[in-house]
Amino acid sequence: MTASDSQSPPSVTELVTYLFTRREAILGNWRITCEQDPTLGKISAFTREEFDNLMPIILNILEDRLLHKPQEESPMLTAHNHGLHRWHKGLTLVETMQELNYLTQILYQEVQTYQTLFPQTDANLLLQVQREIAQVMSEAINGSVQKYDELQRFEAASRAATLQQAIEDMDELTLQRGNMLRSSSHDLRSSFSIISAATHLLKMDGLDDGERDQYIDMLGRNLGNVQSLLSNLMDLSRLESGTETLQIQRVDVGKLLTELVASAQPMASERRLVLQGDGPASLVVETDPVKLQRIAQNLLINALKYTRAGFVSVTWIQEGEYRWLFSVQDSGPGLPSTLAGLMGQQLKPTVEMTSILSPNTAEPVAVHPAEEPKLPAGGQLDQLVKRSSQGEGVGLQIVKRLCDMLKGNMDVETIPNRGTMIRVRMPIHLDS
Repeated sequence: MTASDSQSPPSVTELVTYLFTRREAILGNWRITCEQDPTLGKISAFTREEFDNLMPIILNILEDRLLHKPQEESPMLTAHNHGLHRWHKGLTLVETMQELNYLTQILYQEVQTYQTLFPQTDANLLLQVQREIAQVMSEAINGSVQKYDELQRFEAASRAATLQQAIEDMDELTLQRGNMLRSSSHDLRSSFSIISAATHLLKMDGLDDGERDQYIDMLGRNLGNVQSLLSNLMDLSRLESGTETLQIQRVDVGKLLTELVASAQPMASERRLVLQGDGPASLVVETDPVKLQRIAQNLLINALKYTRAGFVSVTWIQEGEYRWLFSVQDSGPGLPSTLAGLMGQQLKPTVEMTSILSPNTAEPVAVHPAEEPKLPAGGQLDQLVKRSSQGEGVGLQIVKRLCDMLKGNMDVETIPNRGTMIRVRMPIHLDS
């Protein structure tokens, strides 16, 4: 049918047939109009199917309304799903409403074009069609608004729950860090108690040379412990304040770790431990050699210090094209429960059925805190020395901060009376 061969006013069926025939053009013009709007920049990345989405169903509903046919679909429910699609595609509610308004305008323009082609069309029919267009598109917009409101409320609730969990985790972490610092204070008091006791005993009359040398040795050793712990606390403070900087170089970590293991052999021999290092002789990566040295040395010295008997193993290897790792494993008593809890919160270790030590390595060691030391005398001095942990938690905090700087992550596995394994993964290229 054309405008020239029409003798009678067109019916609503003919207008619906016209709109159906023009459907591809309607959807195409709708997309062009949306793409010309700079506020709808995401639209250009959509495929044709993604952009049209459920709008052909909305047009089917419009046809059924115009022809007074039973509706198989609800424009509200269809618009709900369209709104969900646009949400997932990153469009805001305002952008979704804007694109639906553009479709409404395109439909109005098609009705005007039809009127131009068929000027004898009854005005009441055209008015009825425009009312149905307005009603259907209004329901579609309302459906999208309701869906966005539901999604936004759900997202807000999720954010609130996530924020609350983060606050609780931070509170717990703060509490555990406070426990760690109190433990460090306890270590300092223990060393000062030993220093005070040794100084007091050195003033006693009747000491033979052997006893005097023993007390002098204790005095010097614990002064070194105090100096080391205070130095670690200052290092941790500096790392947390962000004043440390990176000096990235090409480093042969195979050579660095081999030399570190060799340099620690005297300490291992003194404690009657077997220390082994395994890894490629050469493994070149981009990192800060000083900070890497501090990480590896801290972990190795801790393992040697707290392992009473048995073995300490240092391993390094390249893991794929982009990462390398090294680990320190010992046969010591495992991490204390408070320290394991703190490191678990901060490092979030991955403990799987393939864990090195045991499937149950997430269980911390049950260790009772030492009692507040009193001023010892004579034979009690050795026992007090053995009870002093000398700030293991501070050392691991420093390792954690240094790993963060080098974009590395740590896995911790520990089990009572079996040992601890700490694995550090780092990028081969620090900018990757």
